[in-house]
Amino acid sequence: MQLNKTLERMDQASFFGKTISTKYGNYQNIDSSLIKKINFLDKTFVNRLDDEKTIKTDENFVSLLESIRNIGLLNPVYLLETDDNYVIINGWRRLLALNELYKSDKSIVFYKKAIILKKDTPLEFLEKSSLDENTKRKDLSILELSYKFNKLSSIKGISIEDCLKKFNIARSQFYVIKKAINFHPFIKEFLLENVGPLKAELLNKILGKLTLTYAQNDSETLLMEYSHKSREDLKNILKEWDNKLKQKNDFFEIKKNNRMTIFKIKEILSDEDSLKIEIFLNNLLRK
Repeated sequence: MQLNKTLERMDQASFFGKTISTKYGNYQNIDSSLIKKINFLDKTFVNRLDDEKTIKTDENFVSLLESIRNIGLLNPVYLLETDDNYVIINGWRRLLALNELYKSDKSIVFYKKAIILKKDTPLEFLEKSSLDENTKRKDLSILELSYKFNKLSSIKGISIEDCLKKFNIARSQFYVIKKAINFHPFIKEFLLENVGPLKAELLNKILGKLTLTYAQNDSETLLMEYSHKSREDLKNILKEWDNKLKQKNDFFEIKKNNRMTIFKIKEILSDEDSLKIEIFLNNLLRK
């Protein structure tokens, strides 16, 4: 219950300096049928000079399409409901990319990534939303950067130094952001963009500890409370959980590095018990 309330508050968080209020609209899933109802020719609220035909060959647009295909749609789009169709308020480039995506795969659904504004939404709100979206939404999200960093790292001939220079970023930040794409889905969905990559990395480690003790929902609820704490507090919390789990577990320990996971049992097992563990691990790793 507490988690639901927290997420509800996050859904109503600040958007372009305004509060998303249910009196203006509601969330809706994006699927191929919704895309068909959008009037892409109506650019009343699209403050861009891009042409629909030429933008599709632009490098940034191709990159955006690839990003959505690989990691999903991270930010919601806003549409105004009319008698016959939907008018784009913001998210024009993302909607163009989705339109291209659905030409090859109509089965994809983006859960609650469209906000449908009512017909009587104040014009001032529409114009403000449109202006901010189309003039300021140029920076990549942390998750989009993570995807891009991983992609660049896999290309031969591109060094870490090239990436650092291109994005004007410190080496430590680069590695943290690069790992973000592998964070727990809950972290990526609800916390990463709000708390930043450094705190998100700590919260991701803490969540791994919490799930060893609590149910998933309870772990996520507690993590939401932790998310408001400072990085130093989170480091201390992580140490406390490490100590708790070490004290709790006197029979085995698990260690991980970049290459492997080591499972160590601190007592002599019978042949029968050893076989049971071997079978369990074989079944687990085959999934």
